Amino acid sequence: MAAVTKVRSGWEVRWRTPDGGSRRQRFSKKIDAVRKQTEVTHTQMVGSYVDPSQGRMTFGTFVAEYYRPTMVSLAPSTQARDESYLRSLILPRFERTPLATIDYSACQAWVNGLSTQKAPATVVKAAQIMGKVMKTAVRARRLVHNPMLEVILPSVVESEDQYLTPAQVETLADAMEVASRRYRALVWLGCYGGPRIGELAALRWCDLDTLRRTVTITRKSVEVHGHLIDGPTKTKAGRRTVTLPRRVVDELDAHAASFPPSGPESLVFTSEGGGPIRANNLRRRAWAEAVKSAGLVGFTFHDMRHTAVSLWVAAGASDLEVAKWAGHRSAAFTKSRYAHLFPEHGEALAARLDALIESSTSRPAGVVVPLHR
Repeated sequence: MAAVTKVRSGWEVRWRTPDGGSRRQRFSKKIDAVRKQTEVTHTQMVGSYVDPSQGRMTFGTFVAEYYRPTMVSLAPSTQARDESYLRSLILPRFERTPLATIDYSACQAWVNGLSTQKAPATVVKAAQIMGKVMKTAVRARRLVHNPMLEVILPSVVESEDQYLTPAQVETLADAMEVASRRYRALVWLGCYGGPRIGELAALRWCDLDTLRRTVTITRKSVEVHGHLIDGPTKTKAGRRTVTLPRRVVDELDAHAASFPPSGPESLVFTSEGGGPIRANNLRRRAWAEAVKSAGLVGFTFHDMRHTAVSLWVAAGASDLEVAKWAGHRSAAFTKSRYAHLFPEHGEALAARLDALIESSTSRPAGVVVPLHR
């Protein structure tokens, strides 16, 4: 337990640490000393006590010795992204700062400063990573609380998703054939099967069953620091089988005839040199030329996935079916993400309410019989 004693220069709080050591802190006012006594006593009783000396470690040292080891479980692309944010936006401000001195005010000032230089989405992501570092410091008993918890972040205005009609899908595929014949089928599969670009890049011929008209997605390919890394999909739900329209299968058959596979394990889509696709190269070259030619400037790889979902819904798929084909963990997420696409939204619901109103009558629906007590 902590004890308060009167000393020549004010008031002193003394207490024993869990490891048997002793600590003391002086205050000019008794009320401040009592407040510290209460804080120390409470944290020791509930088991959340943090030795003030632990906060002397600098932020940079903590990141190197404690936080970076926790990043090994992240996907390579996520690890590279977080490391980039640490090096470029977080460490330049806090690297030499003792952990204990990084309070709410310091964190809010850092976020405010970033907001004048970077896009809101960039600021929010940097703040999320900073929050994870400080959360780790709390778990490591270097800090009492996470100062990022109450920091106010800028609002991120999400861009509007683009959804193509079947006619626009064909227009884009035709434009892609002009830009590069080897990616025409990629457009058809992306807009009707819904794979992400990394999943398309990792797709092998053994994943396609043209007789059953299915594509099975189990892996993805990502580029990290210039190196392509193949791995499983991010979640169990991401491993899925999607049934394809006959037209898409026909396009894949034509693709196989133009670019014959060397075996079942060979990649379906390859670069101009026959190697694996690098998404950034494809985006800057053939993709940019095709979307411009098709009059769809701004249409992204991921918008193919949004298009697939919209076309599934238009064809009558339920939210459960969409969730399964999209590889979402739950139908609730799918319903929330694409609620505006489902027929229950807006006019359809209002029409049913109109029918209910029109069916109302002043007469009872049945015979009213009085109840006897």
